[in-house]
Amino acid sequence: MLNTVSFKIDEQDKKDAQALFDSMGLTFSGAMNLFIKACINTRSIPFEVKAPNSYEEIIKKRLKEAENSANMSQKFRDVNSLMESLDA
Repeated sequence: MLNTVSFKIDEQDKKDAQALFDSMGLTFSGAMNLFIKACINTRSIPFEVKAPNSYEEIIKKRLKEAENSANMSQKFRDVNSLMESLDA
């Protein structure tokens, strides 16, 4: 037995998705059914879901560390001083 499900989606997102599904020879309904089957078969969402801006915060932190030279190696004036440091 088939059931009807309705949900709200941004108008432009629907147009973009429909164009993509059309290019794959899928209907919107068919694509949604594939998604649901993939969820059921993998017992998960079939793609990684992340909190927004999580990488942005990590990148900001790493940039700040780099600016402060935290966790960075010392600077070398030439190759010989680098090699001396490696031999130490």
